[in-house]
Amino acid sequence: MRVRFWGTRGSIPTPGRHTLRYGGNTICVEIRTDAGQRLILDGGTGLRGLGRALIQEGHPLDIDILISHTHWDHTQGIPFFAPMTRPENRITIYATSGTDKDATEVFARQMDYANFPVPLDERQGQVEFREIGEEEFNIGEIRVQSCFVNHTILTLGYRICCGNVCAVYVTDHEPFAPSLYRSDVADPDLDDIVHAGDRKHVKFLADADLVIHDAQFTAEELVHRRDWGHSSLEYAVEVCVAARAKQLAFIHHDPDRSDEELDRLEAAGQAYARQLGADLKVFAAAEGMEIELSETGEALATSSATYPVSLEARRHSRILVVDDEPAMVQYLTMVLTRDGYEVLQAMNGYEALALVREQPPDLVLLDVMMPEMDGFQVLRELRASEEFRDLPVIILTALAGEQDIVRGFEGGVTDYIDKPITPAVLRARVRRWLLSRDSR
Repeated sequence: MRVRFWGTRGSIPTPGRHTLRYGGNTICVEIRTDAGQRLILDGGTGLRGLGRALIQEGHPLDIDILISHTHWDHTQGIPFFAPMTRPENRITIYATSGTDKDATEVFARQMDYANFPVPLDERQGQVEFREIGEEEFNIGEIRVQSCFVNHTILTLGYRICCGNVCAVYVTDHEPFAPSLYRSDVADPDLDDIVHAGDRKHVKFLADADLVIHDAQFTAEELVHRRDWGHSSLEYAVEVCVAARAKQLAFIHHDPDRSDEELDRLEAAGQAYARQLGADLKVFAAAEGMEIELSETGEALATSSATYPVSLEARRHSRILVVDDEPAMVQYLTMVLTRDGYEVLQAMNGYEALALVREQPPDLVLLDVMMPEMDGFQVLRELRASEEFRDLPVIILTALAGEQDIVRGFEGGVTDYIDKPITPAVLRARVRRWLLSRDSR
């Protein structure tokens, strides 16, 4: 398997003298197997150069593109992808829209006449969009597993395996908790990870030959960029070490980051891995860089299952909001109703349990600090019921301490989010659990 980086920058293209070595194009990665099968990860401005190179091959192309999410820096290159202009070429784009519009409509709007001279439906290439969620599927000889990650819009990471080699691609992902491990454990392992979301993330990266991971910020910078949906370099190293990955290529470089700064970050990341006692190789992804991964040996075992994404089901979901602060209930209701959800409201735990029984919701947003019956007690009652044992419950609270988060997951909560919460994060996390195959 050969991995080539055509774009490594995040947010916006940054051409100039300060980005010559690591590149200024937004994110785009190409994977080719030893047998010649091709897979493209994301369609940032780096996709334009890749498209021009593919046209030079001079034969009909069968191209599969996996889009992590539909923000501009991951899709800016799609309108300029030259193979889409040739009728003999077939392009399949896999994506999750993250909104109440399907993927086809999202990309068509990007290429609307007001924004681009040639609309999507006038492209001569055979373009097909496939809406996906968390799934395992095959594209030719390549096995793909997709997994929701933590960003400000519904976003997928991809685990790509061929033969016995695996590369994992995770960009635009924010840690779920301030620290990875519990502070009261001297030699922590997987079970000592504070937040279940981070534990699932480590499992997704497990034993990868190469992890391509978001590291737009440092740990110090991330403190001041909460809810931006990105990782620190330190977090990327920590999860790769926990997952026993072999190599970490950190990517989605901040647009203000110069080549010299990335040199220093690369050295700091490698030093941190050594400090953690790991042999993990850490390096900054650079435009034009190629990595060879051997495909020798037997194919790794994998399941093959799909979990179809239903936009209609998502639009008509019923959500119960439980909070004793009227302003918070009003705020959450406003955000959720704009997305087409039916919203039920409860001001305390007793009201919440009564509503759950009378009008069973598809998801519950649950505050903790409430009079008479707190959120942990409500959670305990729900998990004691056979009917509501698997009901997705998201705790949304000002209690953000490590022990509070641990208590929530030990009690069976689906997700744990600390206040305040932005509309973007709320929408993304709610959508994730309404679509996820793993609500517990």
